[in-house]
Amino acid sequence: MKKPTGPLLYIGQPHFQPVKPVMQEVAKAGAIEPQPTEEVKQEAEKTDSASAPGRLKPFREMGTTEKVIYLAKRRIPVPCRFDWSDSSVRGTIEKFDGAHVWVLDEESHETVQVPIAEIVHIRLAGT
Repeated sequence: MKKPTGPLLYIGQPHFQPVKPVMQEVAKAGAIEPQPTEEVKQEAEKTDSASAPGRLKPFREMGTTEKVIYLAKRRIPVPCRFDWSDSSVRGTIEKFDGAHVWVLDEESHETVQVPIAEIVHIRLAGT
């Protein structure tokens, strides 16, 4: 008899940090021109500030406020599970201001108002 094999694809995979390859640089003594350190720092700050706004963090790395802002700005409503200290609701964000979130409950079709400070966790419905 053959041994039963395990699944070939594991759905819940751990989150790994991307590995940066180690590259070698060849430098010749006469080819490098010395640059003042202030100019190098200013150039580095310019490149960092230019790349930062374009990068979107993964959903699991966002904070609660960032998740609410991200979900509120989506054109298509995304069903989520909102957990706070008293209870939890599965639904979509109907509207949002700086302090409160209005969540449309999928079961009762009622709007629930929740302060952002009380929200403990937001999970996407499919996960």
